[in-house]
Amino acid sequence: MSEFDEAGFRETLARHWKYHRPARNRLWATEQLDNGVMQIEVSPIYQEVVGGVVDGLRVWPGFSMNLTDFFAEPDVEVSEVGFRSHCSECTTIPFIGLRGTFKQKAFVAMIHLEPVESEPVEVIDTTTHEVRRKEKQS
Repeated sequence: MSEFDEAGFRETLARHWKYHRPARNRLWATEQLDNGVMQIEVSPIYQEVVGGVVDGLRVWPGFSMNLTDFFAEPDVEVSEVGFRSHCSECTTIPFIGLRGTFKQKAFVAMIHLEPVESEPVEVIDTTTHEVRRKEKQS
């Protein structure tokens, strides 16, 4: 039995994920569940501004995604869609939930609409006008 094509799923989802300003990454977490279903969580990333009057500010780029186009991908079959708004008691980060198959392998996915708590992944350098991966502090 072949494994879930995580790289292919990432690439397919990335084609439909449109950041509203320069950004290169998304946060991903995956886990193979006991029943064989691949559980996927994806969220936008935090960025850190370097230079200028807001130096050190932690921000995240907004994004949009045309789910109809994603669902129309030949390897994607979605059987259930749901969502949750922010709730301080049960859902601290709003998300869209999907259940379906990718290349005939079952998945459940949470597309978080805000970043999950993490350190900044990228740097927005206001002096060079570049976005780059943030180097880890040692």
